[in-house]
Amino acid sequence: MILKADQIGWSVRGTSIVRDVSLTVAEGEMVGLIGPNGSGKSSLLRLLSGVLRPATGQVWLEGRPLAHMRRREIAQAMAVVEQQAETTDRITVRDAVELGRTPWLSALRPWSDVDNAIVTEALAMVKMSDFATRDWATLSGGERQRVHIARALAQRPRVLLLDEPTNHLDIHHQISILQLIAGLSLTTVIALHDLNQAMGCDRLGVMHRGHLVALGPPAEVLRASLLHDVFGVRASFLTDPADGARIIRFHSLS
Repeated sequence: MILKADQIGWSVRGTSIVRDVSLTVAEGEMVGLIGPNGSGKSSLLRLLSGVLRPATGQVWLEGRPLAHMRRREIAQAMAVVEQQAETTDRITVRDAVELGRTPWLSALRPWSDVDNAIVTEALAMVKMSDFATRDWATLSGGERQRVHIARALAQRPRVLLLDEPTNHLDIHHQISILQLIAGLSLTTVIALHDLNQAMGCDRLGVMHRGHLVALGPPAEVLRASLLHDVFGVRASFLTDPADGARIIRFHSLS
């Protein structure tokens, strides 16, 4: 397993936010995290990334305890796309993506043509090459999210963590971003708000009140009983006549 959490927990002023979560992620797998607001999804991602240190348990990255790794080592193996990452600085799109090379630079290893090539490739992967000289402030929400992903790709990570990357985007950009992520061939852990979009993951983990209450293939995890207990909704399941995909329709309990 490339990423593993072993009974990790984290609290704030005596209140448990994440409780005894164990999770393994295989190389090349796309694992989605779902759950109501405040269920602990974002906190779990931050614990997996090393931004937060677990109060209990341990996270392992490529067989090494995350707590024993330097931040530079972690950033060379794992990249994070936060839910909100903005700046008021006057920077170009290429400037923003170049920040992804920071973990690889040092006094003995200054910026080189290799870094330029990696940044150019990352921009091309997210279809933002033509925007390289554009001012960050002129970008739309969907364009900014693509640049965030390009910055993460410029790190050349083996694991990519994303916290609700489609949040606040229109449906066109939501679909575009998710298709981009699915096509990256990286080990990915992604927190998602839309349960129908989450159906495209290899496995889903369901967070509820800080606990990981279910983990498995989407068709097995997203049962009517779980959606009732965790999300407080009634659900019926339909089949898309266009491609046979499973679709969830939600109904209020009242």
